[in-house]
Amino acid sequence: MEALRASTRPPGGFAEVTTWDLSTSDDLARIRRALNSELLERGQVASPLLDDLQDRMLLVVSELATNALRHGAPPSTVRFLVDDERACAVDVTDTAAESSPEMADGRALGEGGFGMHLAARLADGVGWYVADDLKHVWARFDLDGPDTDARAAAAAPVI
Repeated sequence: MEALRASTRPPGGFAEVTTWDLSTSDDLARIRRALNSELLERGQVASPLLDDLQDRMLLVVSELATNALRHGAPPSTVRFLVDDERACAVDVTDTAAESSPEMADGRALGEGGFGMHLAARLADGVGWYVADDLKHVWARFDLDGPDTDARAAAAAPVI
């Protein structure tokens, strides 16, 4: 497995909209519904790809949050951030600051571990950092970025 290189915080200018506590997989369903509602409330944003953005964000937040539950240490949180309506981000934290997110390589597809690859394909930026003994794994989404089909066509196959 390849460890992701430590990154800086997401690009500047993001403001926190809301934070959700994450303790169990039941919380994940609640967070997905709440994030979907937040995105729908922002539907007035001029973006022909808003539906695609919602789908991509919900899938990525599910992957990052599941990783926090499976590989991190509680307590965990999911934060939703916005940047002057041009971009938004999710930031998932846990207290396993000593462990870094990893990109699964050399596995059969059925063995799992491809969540970070998926996040990297669907988001406009993915990274992680440690602050105040919390590991943060984040994903950024541009409101005017290419849709999922264009991303998939441009991406190299994951094996």
